[in-house]
Amino acid sequence: MMEHLYVIGIDYGTDSVRALLADARSGEEIAVAVCNYSRWGRGLYCDTAKSQFRQHPLDYLEGLEQVLRQVIAQCPVPEAIRAIAVDTTASTPCLVDRTCTPLSLTAGYEEDPDAMFVLWKDHTAQRESEEITDLCARSEINYARRSGNHYSSECFWSKVLHLLRGSGRLRRDAWAVVELCDWIPAVLTGCRDMEELRSGLCVAGSKVMWAEEWGGYPPEEFFAGLDPVLLPILRRLPVRTYGCDTPAGTLSPEWAAKLGLSERVVVGVGNVDCHSGAVGAGICHGTVVLNLGTSACYMAVMPPEKMGGRMVEGIFGQVDGSILPGMVGFEAGLSAFGDVYAWFKRLLCWPLREVLLPADPENEALRALAAQTEERLLTQLAEAAAQLPLRADAPLATDYLNGRRSPYPCNRLTGSVVGLNLSATAPELYYAFAEATVFATKAILDHLANNGVDIGRLVGIGGISQKSPFVMQLLADVTGMEIGVSGSAHSCALGAVVHAATAAGLYPSVGAAQQALCPPVVRIYTPDAAKSGILALRYERYRALGAFTENLFINR
Repeated sequence: MMEHLYVIGIDYGTDSVRALLADARSGEEIAVAVCNYSRWGRGLYCDTAKSQFRQHPLDYLEGLEQVLRQVIAQCPVPEAIRAIAVDTTASTPCLVDRTCTPLSLTAGYEEDPDAMFVLWKDHTAQRESEEITDLCARSEINYARRSGNHYSSECFWSKVLHLLRGSGRLRRDAWAVVELCDWIPAVLTGCRDMEELRSGLCVAGSKVMWAEEWGGYPPEEFFAGLDPVLLPILRRLPVRTYGCDTPAGTLSPEWAAKLGLSERVVVGVGNVDCHSGAVGAGICHGTVVLNLGTSACYMAVMPPEKMGGRMVEGIFGQVDGSILPGMVGFEAGLSAFGDVYAWFKRLLCWPLREVLLPADPENEALRALAAQTEERLLTQLAEAAAQLPLRADAPLATDYLNGRRSPYPCNRLTGSVVGLNLSATAPELYYAFAEATVFATKAILDHLANNGVDIGRLVGIGGISQKSPFVMQLLADVTGMEIGVSGSAHSCALGAVVHAATAAGLYPSVGAAQQALCPPVVRIYTPDAAKSGILALRYERYRALGAFTENLFINR
């Protein structure tokens, strides 16, 4: 046996791709590399007014090569690298040709956003989502029952239907559709045929309506009743799905030569990023992992015998084996979490971004000041918000700036603020929006608990858990529970490391790999009982404001 064994986990997030090289025996994190998506960073192919968010596959490919080269260069023994596994945002599908090549990488489609990957938070398919949900409700079998009796505009079939309906050219040239978390392993293994592609159970069950209980995907009759344009896509989807603890194949000769690695390096089946983060945080029965980033995803697992076949109404995903083998995995969350804070920062920085800098673009001192101001602004707002006296009558907000994901999804909801007067300050408004995201978290956790999901422990992962003590303490105060913070700053990539090590046969199970590779929590936030009374009152007002907003703008 070799003295050294290493594996690599790759995590595709909303803004960047990250690679983590780890010791496959101890879990020691040897090297980390991050690459921001260049086209995405320039705002290309997106239209926020339409909730259109698209990403070019070249951002993914260029980032993949860059981060892999960087971590491999820091590996003490590169020939001891045994496996690579990947997680990505989802549902993030793309129309592809017969060779699994995204259409935006083919002639004539290079600048067409509809030929690119449709990012998870793209909500352009709201109308299609409602059609699918309505059809599921009328069908003999409700194929949306594993997504809480609602099929989201964030999910695969809504997006695919929206794209194909919008373009006869795309209908002609799209041979199939592939999810990002299935495409990256296909790229690394050299898979050029949909029939050979290994589709992950996690994304298929959570986003694409695959379930063993109805024999895979819904039947052709269902899709014909929705829109026959989907039938060719359905027929070309891989029939079988695979767990993230299994290999998708081995490194192709092209990528092995490019990276200086052996063709025997195992490439694992792809996973959804938030689910991978839950694995990296050591999720088990009774633990809920809070992935707090641009959006928020909350994951729990339950033994199937304890659920007895029951589904939780209004929850985004609940799939057998989607997070841990042998467990029912639950996914809930917010369509915007850190994105809410980032929006508020952009709002306050408007004079810098749109007035001062354009008026004097060559002023290096001004540019440095603007960058420093933006960098420090959220930290300073959080520090000021933490010092505010807790008042029942302070400004109150809802968090629906990108719709509501759960419980009871409604992507047409918008945010609101009440209680404003001429004395309101920026820290008070920041507090109100942060509090709204935390109140939404409590609503989700209460909904899960009230429907039989065991919640004994909370663990936070993601950038906000690492960087915002203010938000984490507020979460503890509002939920009334202690919240631990994962010992890894790269939990999603660490989950991919766990899956890589398992797929390579270095551990007999995901659970065994977790025991060896996942660190304990490094910090615990304890609730302040003195704040519970006023927070409970404000939470009830938040719920009432959300119901009022929904009735005013949605149920009219």
